[in-house]
Amino acid sequence: MNKIGKWILLLLSGVGFFLVGWLWPNEEILPSLKHVEPFVVEEVVSEQIYKFDNEKVKLVAFYFTYCPDICPTTMVDLAQLQVRLEENDLLGNKVELVSITLDPTNDTEEVIQNYAEIFQSNPSGWKWLRGSEEETRKIANAFQMQYQIQDGKVIAHSVNMYLLDKENMIRAIYTMANVGKPMNLEGIIRDMELLSSEFK
Repeated sequence: MNKIGKWILLLLSGVGFFLVGWLWPNEEILPSLKHVEPFVVEEVVSEQIYKFDNEKVKLVAFYFTYCPDICPTTMVDLAQLQVRLEENDLLGNKVELVSITLDPTNDTEEVIQNYAEIFQSNPSGWKWLRGSEEETRKIANAFQMQYQIQDGKVIAHSVNMYLLDKENMIRAIYTMANVGKPMNLEGIIRDMELLSSEFK
């Protein structure tokens, strides 16, 4: 092949790659990270049993009510996310916010109910779960959530939040909010909408 032929082939290849990139559907795909086995535990606000395999997209955040910084800051952002999900008619229908206490000994039902009320949580779509110490450890291990107890109280925990699809597969992990660094609400909503439409 002469030089002109090589240049023509190179040009056509370049045009071909351009057309493939231009015409190919530009859909984001969230990776499948880890499956979480379904569990059953108390939902404190509604005082009912919560089944984790209810085929809804879930954003799971672990917390303890006397946490001085990251937990309440995250709950403020979750309250904002709740409003956005309500506006999009997703909350409770296709998506749930799930908050799981890491310290059921000190976070009693009454304490959690008062805590949930502070953030004006909507019980139809924001669930507050509390299990026994053994159940809590098992659930935390399922998410690979690390936490430390000292003198009968949780004093530290990792700062991950987990987005699960309808099949209980973790599809995204986010960092909890901190002072001066809020959650990326737009990104989370985008991911939730994507997962909500993934399974018909």
